[in-house]
Amino acid sequence: MKRSFVCIGVVLFVVSTLRADPVPAPKPVKETWDAVYIEGAKAGYFHTTTREVERDGKKFLACTQAMRIGIKREGQVVTLRIENGTEETPDGKVVGVSMTQFAGAGKLTQTGRVEDGQLLLRTSAGGDVRKTPWDDSVIGLVRQEHLFQEKKVKPGDQFSYASYEPTLQVVTTMRVTVKEPEEVDVLQVNRQAPGAKAERVKKTLLRVEVVPDKVKVSGRPLQLPGMTGWLDADLQMVRSETNQEGLGRFTIFRTTQAVAEEEGAAPALLPDLLINNLIPLNRAIPHPATATEIVYHIHLKGDDDPTDAFTQDSRQKAMNVEGETFDLRVRAVREPLEATDSDGPGDESLKSTYFLDSANEKVMALAEKIVGDGTDPWRKAQRVEKWVHDHMKVSTAVDYIPASHTAVDLRGDCRQYAILTAALCRAAKVPARTALGLVYDKDAAKGPVLAFHMWTEVWVKGQWMGIDAVWGEGGVGADHLKITDHSWSDTQTLAPLGAVTRVMGKIKVEVAEVK
Repeated sequence: MKRSFVCIGVVLFVVSTLRADPVPAPKPVKETWDAVYIEGAKAGYFHTTTREVERDGKKFLACTQAMRIGIKREGQVVTLRIENGTEETPDGKVVGVSMTQFAGAGKLTQTGRVEDGQLLLRTSAGGDVRKTPWDDSVIGLVRQEHLFQEKKVKPGDQFSYASYEPTLQVVTTMRVTVKEPEEVDVLQVNRQAPGAKAERVKKTLLRVEVVPDKVKVSGRPLQLPGMTGWLDADLQMVRSETNQEGLGRFTIFRTTQAVAEEEGAAPALLPDLLINNLIPLNRAIPHPATATEIVYHIHLKGDDDPTDAFTQDSRQKAMNVEGETFDLRVRAVREPLEATDSDGPGDESLKSTYFLDSANEKVMALAEKIVGDGTDPWRKAQRVEKWVHDHMKVSTAVDYIPASHTAVDLRGDCRQYAILTAALCRAAKVPARTALGLVYDKDAAKGPVLAFHMWTEVWVKGQWMGIDAVWGEGGVGADHLKITDHSWSDTQTLAPLGAVTRVMGKIKVEVAEVK
């Protein structure tokens, strides 16, 4: 029933446990294939396999749901691979989950098992086990797939179930409503035609709508996308749709392996992730780097607390709130002044993490080379910002990788710039984290816009100060609108990026005032 998508970045989930004990080869139970289309263009496929495994004299069902799709970013099609998996008892109770994130030729694996009301997660990068509370009512992917048949659903039925969202490492309640049958397209393979080509045919199918409850990411509420599905006479889902804000409408058809794996005929028709998420402005900002203060008039569609979608601190403040609309006043702070931010850095702002691996020998040596004998934290951070700006080359084809990899390759977009800058600052004993939000830019086709962006923040003289190695201006101005920040401590997934999906595809912005 559930199919996982990730709007930003790539994660891959596989079924596993924390145990290293040898187990018998799993027995195949079921295998299905689904073709994925984005805004009508063939993009990739889902491949779902269920196997029976035996451990300690008990039988379990291991389900892996692999996704491989192409996403266009600034005209270039890149491949995203996700494999979401659970291990569960025959009645659907989850006992294990895991994750493998692929980045280029490398991979990062995270395995977990449920034990005594907790989920124990271990990552291959460090090996430490992290414990989080677990909801024992969560059901696995196998039972989710059979839930409609189990309940013998009919129009008017409503029910809910708990599901684990591995991308964000949270449990959410999924609320299901069964609607009346309707006529829709499905893929039907014509086995008489050469190559057994698939054809679009009309069928009357039972409509179901699945809406997740909001979850909290980095302490803020986030609405995950819902799904509409259509069931055949056997109550099997043969078509489903979900609207991924910022990516477009995903349509998934049950089909054969050959049809699912067939490459799309026109990848150029895929929507462009970066271009589609540029936010047009009503007017240009003449000198954004030197503006001391900018007021943005913001409308956030469908959000009952829109001001909560943006950070509020000494640098930016929400005003004139009216329903889904408010003004955001952003100040330029280019030199540390009086200490006004109350939430000082914890140990996590200096800790070496998977992505911000500041303890890596290459990162430490590079930081020492950059800052030299400098002692002032702010000047050290500015030296790091300038060095990264001067030595890195922009590329949108780089996956999420640790800072130590970027330190060697010196290629990437704002993500790699920000992560490398933060890791180098930590190696230079300057507390650092990344910030995520919007930045002013000019697009050749759309004119003045706001673009989704990542930069770095450092703690100096009792306050968080922004630096941005992409621009290399010695700080950030009023053209940076901050949504959230993260230390990347105790995480090896891309969950810290989830906060931006709250505004993707829903936000309209006007420049109201520039000083």
